[in-house]
Amino acid sequence: MWAESDARGFQTECLFNEDNRSYEVLVCARAMGVDRAESFPVVEDPGLGMSADDLHRSIRLADRLVSEMERSLGDC
Repeated sequence: MWAESDARGFQTECLFNEDNRSYEVLVCARAMGVDRAESFPVVEDPGLGMSADDLHRSIRLADRLVSEMERSLGDC
């Protein structure tokens, strides 16, 4: 559904899992060999794209996962 990379080396993406009717947010710090992922159920069918509620939830989840990874890597 969306993907982005930042200057700190984190790659984040949100994928739709049709079988489970859920979104999965993946955060990867490839240089450090660390990955995290978390899923949440779809609020609205993404047939025409991601709903605003699902998009905001995925961004909040991605931000939280990046923060947790930074803390575990000692970057904060």
